[in-house]
Amino acid sequence: MKININGVTRDCTPEEETKILDERSKVTVVEKSYGEDVADKKASGKQKLKDLGLDDAEIKALIGI
Repeated sequence: MKININGVTRDCTPEEETKILDERSKVTVVEKSYGEDVADKKASGKQKLKDLGLDDAEIKALIGI
């Protein structure tokens, strides 16, 4: 794996490569968690609107889901 620091491209050391791969996996976990959280909040919000008496057509007209 190559790394570019201040315009200088070189091969990564094994330690740098391990650190990069670990950070990438953390980002993937955070992105997945965020996506699930957004989906949960949308479903929760839609259910709250239904609980207030709105039907599916009214909800779609308001928020598009």
